[in-house]
Amino acid sequence: MTPAIVRTSNRTPPLHDGGVRRGDAKVTWRVMASGLGIALMFGVPVGAGDWSGFFLGASMARTSASSADRGPVSAPGLHLGYDHDFGRIVLGGEVEVDRSGRLTPDLQEDQTSRVKLRAGYDLGETLGYVTIGTARNESATDSDNGAVYGVGVSYSLNGALRLSGEYLHQDANDGAALQAPARDILSIRASFQF
Repeated sequence: MTPAIVRTSNRTPPLHDGGVRRGDAKVTWRVMASGLGIALMFGVPVGAGDWSGFFLGASMARTSASSADRGPVSAPGLHLGYDHDFGRIVLGGEVEVDRSGRLTPDLQEDQTSRVKLRAGYDLGETLGYVTIGTARNESATDSDNGAVYGVGVSYSLNGALRLSGEYLHQDANDGAALQAPARDILSIRASFQF
C-alpha cells in the first residue's frame, strides 16, 4: 500500500454538519446584539410602569431668587396633573400653586401659580422628564407672568404613590410692576395617581 499524500491549506473547508465557523459566529453575535439593541430602543420596556392617569399631591420647595439679599426660602405647594403613557414616551401637563413668601426685602409674594407641559421617558418604575410652561407671581398689590422650565425624575412606589424631585428655573418679567426676580426652585414632591 502506498502512503497517501496529505496536503495542507490555509483555507478552512466547508462544514457539512450544520456547524458554524468561527468568523460566522462573530457575525451572528453582532446581528443578535444589534437586534437586541433595536428591540430595547423601540420596544416597550419589560416591567414598564403605567404612568397614565391623573395625579394630585403636595410639594416642599427651596426657592433661591437671583437678586435676593437673603438665602433660599421654603415654599410649600400643591399640584394637580395628568400624564398619558405612550409606551416609552409619557406626555402630560400640570397646574401647581405654591407660597413663596418673602423673596427680597421689598417683595412679599402671596403665591405663585404655574401651568406646565412635560415630556418624559418611561424607564419602568422611574420617569425622567423635561418641563416648560408659564408662571404667575401674585402679591397683595400686583402680579406678573414669566416663563418656567426644568427637569425632574419621578419614582412610582406602588403604582398609586409617586415620589419626585424637580428643578425649575423661573424667568423674571422685567416689564411688570411687581418686579419678581428670576429664581431657581428645587422641590421634593409626593403625588397620588388615580
